[in-house]
Amino acid sequence: MHIDGILSVGRGVFRINAGALGALIVAAAMASSSIVFSEPAIADALMLAAIAGLPLLGLLRIGHVTLFNVALWCVVVAAGIAGTTMSVTFDTAIKHQIVTLYLVLGSFVLAGYVAADPEPRARLVLNFYVVACVIATLAAIAGYFALLPGAFELFTTYGRGRGTFKDPNVYGAAVAPALGYLVWIMLREGRERAIVAAAIAAVLAIGLLVSFSRGAWISAALSVAIVVVIGATRARRSSDSNRFAAFATVGTLGFIAVMLGALQIDKVETLLAERASMEQSYDIGPEGRFGGQRKAVALILENPLGIGTHSFRDRHHPEEPHNVYLSMFLNAGWIGGLFYILSVGVTLAVGLHHSLRLGALQGAFVVATAGFAGVAFEGIIIDTDHWRHVFIFMALIWGLSDARRPLIDAARRRTD
Repeated sequence: MHIDGILSVGRGVFRINAGALGALIVAAAMASSSIVFSEPAIADALMLAAIAGLPLLGLLRIGHVTLFNVALWCVVVAAGIAGTTMSVTFDTAIKHQIVTLYLVLGSFVLAGYVAADPEPRARLVLNFYVVACVIATLAAIAGYFALLPGAFELFTTYGRGRGTFKDPNVYGAAVAPALGYLVWIMLREGRERAIVAAAIAAVLAIGLLVSFSRGAWISAALSVAIVVVIGATRARRSSDSNRFAAFATVGTLGFIAVMLGALQIDKVETLLAERASMEQSYDIGPEGRFGGQRKAVALILENPLGIGTHSFRDRHHPEEPHNVYLSMFLNAGWIGGLFYILSVGVTLAVGLHHSLRLGALQGAFVVATAGFAGVAFEGIIIDTDHWRHVFIFMALIWGLSDARRPLIDAARRRTD
């Protein structure tokens, strides 16, 4: 897919190429998705343009998987809005639910966009998502190593690289799915693309390291493991097996070399040892992370309708539960929490099912499923309900799943 030819001249008037314009909007939204110094961010304005513009341009095709999951999410949001009546700070609580609805609408439109022409559009989304991660990572590296004046203050938090994100944990988690995609390219595509992917992956890996986010490390490891395992077990040629063996060898040696090099830097070694510990001071005790999660479980069992968005941090604990599944039950009650888990489970099941089937879309399915699985697992230890990349990879799975069995055709198929 090429983003060109948006305007053409015919019979003395300008004509708009709908496919090219839609691709430009999506590419810009994906590429800017990592620039989140404040909210709403640039990416939000572009995503709103996509939500409004792509249906008007006739570029969507909505199928069963997307409709089912969006219906589940509508129940989650409705239950959350009802729960805001119990919140201490209604204005911030209702804003939280409105943002959730916006993210769901973004997933709905992005899924429909991918479903209408899955191969080129999924690649477009993934390629420009990697661009976003590269932008954030270059900033994180520049900040952590103070390569530019003022970069340390601008791109780090408590000595941890966060790049153009507001939080190191979100930055690291956003990089994880991109690494999975780059690994798939290294394993399955041509030599030139594989070499470029390896170089980009090396840069992203350094950024992931200096984020010092334990959850992001786990998410990245899980995403890459899923990509490698599915790729290896579904290899069709002996050359594929040879490439996997070479990748495993070079990758392992490269990882060891990076870690040994990083450990030569005193501040990296100190912070790495601190972050590698499974028991931080803010994790333990009744007011720590795990103590808060125990409180959250007790409150969930006692309150079938939930306690309202942000009520946990306002009334019961210094901060949120650091577990998105518990947060959903607290915010939206048993129904909202169960429907959220159902949507996550269905999305993973559908993605995994298609990932194991050989075909033109297998690679996109593997990458999207691996990326989503990583952040779904990370949700056990952090609140991920407003992370943009969660909704991007969720939308990819929905759209790819609907590509072959459309239910609603928004307009005739267009050539991008």
